[in-house]
Amino acid sequence: MQIVNIAELKNNLSHYLRQVRQGNEITIKDRNRVIARIVPAAPTADYDEELLELAAQGKVKLPEIPPTAEDVAKELKRKLPRLKSKGKKAEEVMKRIWEEERGEY
Repeated sequence: MQIVNIAELKNNLSHYLRQVRQGNEITIKDRNRVIARIVPAAPTADYDEELLELAAQGKVKLPEIPPTAEDVAKELKRKLPRLKSKGKKAEEVMKRIWEEERGEY
């Protein structure tokens, strides 16, 4: 990780952007105080268009390193919490969740 002041970054922007494209991270300082970081963008080929659109809108944040197939498989096998109550109340809760998921609320 390189640390540069604003003036240095401004004067050699192309050089530093090349380094970011190669996977390096640049930390930017203003008067010896860190104000920002330039990090490589996540590869777009690993995400579908809808997810990229949500990230562009700021609604989701993509991980810096895309998940591996093994990570996804582990997550899919994870047990989800279950409702403890049974009967009408549980049924109402599930119906409400389904309606919210479908935008019917």
